[in-house]
Amino acid sequence: MSTTPVERVIKVRPLGQLHMGLRNLSGVDAFAIDKASTAPLPSTVLGAVGYMLGVVVNTSTSHVNYDFDDLRQLARGIAGVDLTFTTSTREPILWGPLVNFNGGGYGGYYIPIDNKLLSISNVKRYIDATIKYYEDPFGEEAKELGKLLINYAKSSSRVGIELARESKTVRRMFKVTYTSYKPEPECGGGETTYPELDFTYVLRLSKANEGWVAGVVRLGGEGRLALFSLGEAFKPPTEGDFAIALQPILIHADRPIAEISGVAGLECVEEVYGVLSGDEFKVKVIDLGLGFSEVGRFRRPMLKALPQGTVIRLRNSDECRGALAVGLLSELGYGSLYRVALGPY
Repeated sequence: MSTTPVERVIKVRPLGQLHMGLRNLSGVDAFAIDKASTAPLPSTVLGAVGYMLGVVVNTSTSHVNYDFDDLRQLARGIAGVDLTFTTSTREPILWGPLVNFNGGGYGGYYIPIDNKLLSISNVKRYIDATIKYYEDPFGEEAKELGKLLINYAKSSSRVGIELARESKTVRRMFKVTYTSYKPEPECGGGETTYPELDFTYVLRLSKANEGWVAGVVRLGGEGRLALFSLGEAFKPPTEGDFAIALQPILIHADRPIAEISGVAGLECVEEVYGVLSGDEFKVKVIDLGLGFSEVGRFRRPMLKALPQGTVIRLRNSDECRGALAVGLLSELGYGSLYRVALGPY
């Protein structure tokens, strides 16, 4: 089944702290530690949208024989499309996020890079400095880039306990990471009150769902909530060979070290420049879990990924030209890209 979806811009506003785990809990048996994402991942957002739309997913898959059947049904129920598992697409079901604020002197849209934000008005300068960094790693470009970024997210941890069902005794302890969203006050004109923040996405809905009405829904783990609403029309940029990853780019390689050509998910990527870390760029690979299946009551598998904020150069080929997302599960919105055509800035 396949129909032509309609596009809607949606805004996701956290109502308090959020917990969005990047991977399954890890650590010694008695004490587990998690790592969290600052921006909602595609499976998290689409799961919430599917819940609001009343999408019913019936699957017998589990973490043992996982075949993506639950995500296939979710894509079909939301957008009316069948996943083909291509590693690049011009029409992801979910594209984004960009960040914007309601007041506080923060105008326009921002690109999230871990716990910091880059204004899209500075994106060409950012990419240009990225290229120059590899020409001269000891130059001042990367150091100056830090001044373009503003802090917007802060993580805090809490310790919890898991009780055994029968005996109600402590089975193990774990540390959960929560994220709160408060930009630097001095960047907003020195205000003492913080502006409200929205994660903005472009969502593709089937014709049957185009009358969707937004609302408050659970987002991520630990019963946290967010307000979903419709936003102003926005078209993602499709021109340019350079891009910044708005979502982690999912990849797979049979070997620990491999050329780009040997990495599944990077078929449309010519070069990876990495992500700004301190005053240098680093090519990083992270572990990323695909979230918890509420229907099957199991955690989906973990994959490797290039983190959000990674700068890449795309291949200028027919199949890659105009792509808005790359990598494994790009049709769902993983590997969403903010494309950049370099020029005067």
